[in-house]
Amino acid sequence: MAQIEIYTGHFGSGKTEVVLNRALAYAGQGETVHLVDLDIVKPYFRSREVRHFLKESGINLITPGGELENADLPVISPKVLGALSSAQGKILFDVGGDPMGATALGAFAQLIGRQGYEMFFVLNPYRPFTKDIPMVTKMLRDIEAASRLKVCGIISNPNLGRGTALEDLLLGLPVVKVMAEVLGLPISLTTITERHAALLVNELEGPIQTVKNFLLPPWELEEGQVFKMDPSLTLSHIRRDIEC
Repeated sequence: MAQIEIYTGHFGSGKTEVVLNRALAYAGQGETVHLVDLDIVKPYFRSREVRHFLKESGINLITPGGELENADLPVISPKVLGALSSAQGKILFDVGGDPMGATALGAFAQLIGRQGYEMFFVLNPYRPFTKDIPMVTKMLRDIEAASRLKVCGIISNPNLGRGTALEDLLLGLPVVKVMAEVLGLPISLTTITERHAALLVNELEGPIQTVKNFLLPPWELEEGQVFKMDPSLTLSHIRRDIEC
C-alpha cells in the first residue's frame, strides 16, 4: 500500500466511517497515522467531529483549524502541505463527498502524484446518486477531473446504515462487483460489520475491513446535539476488536 491513501465517494456512502476504521487499523498495527479532513462539503459526518477520540488513539488529525473549523468552504490548512512534505507514516485523506469537495484535493495533486498515492472510491449502491452505472461513472470521472488524480480501486460498502440487514448485503455486494467490472477497476477492499462478516465468510472475496460505526446519524441525536460518537463504543473495546 502507498504512504498516501485517498478516500472519496458520494456523501452518505459511509466514506468517513471507512476512513476512521482504516486509520484505527493502521494505528493498531503500530503505524504512525495522519488523517487529513478535506471534507469541505456539508455532510452528516466529518472526521473532525471525533478529534479527541482520534488523538487518544494516537492518530494525528489535520483540519482547517481555528475559526474556520466548521467552514464549508475550500479552506486549505498549511498543515496539509507540511504533512505531505515531511510527515512519516500513513497519510489518509477523507475527501468531500462530491466533485466540489475533490477540488480542494486538486491543490496538492502534483505533490501527491510525485510521492505516490492510491485513491479509492467508496461505493454504496443504496445511495440515490450512485444507484446505477451511469451515475457512478459520472461521479467518479467528475471527482477525478476535479482532483486531477486517478481512482485506482473501489471500496465495496453497500449498506443502509446501522439498520443494514444480511439481505441488504447479499443484494448489494454483487451490484458493486458488476459496477467495478464496468468501470474497469478492482475491488480493493470490502468493508463490512463484524457480525455480518462472520455470516458471509464464505461469500467474500479479497481484502476485508471489518468496521464499527462510530458516529450516530442525525435522527439518533438528542435535542441540541450536532454530532456524537456511538456511546456503545469504548476505546478499549475498539482497540481490541478492530481488524485489518
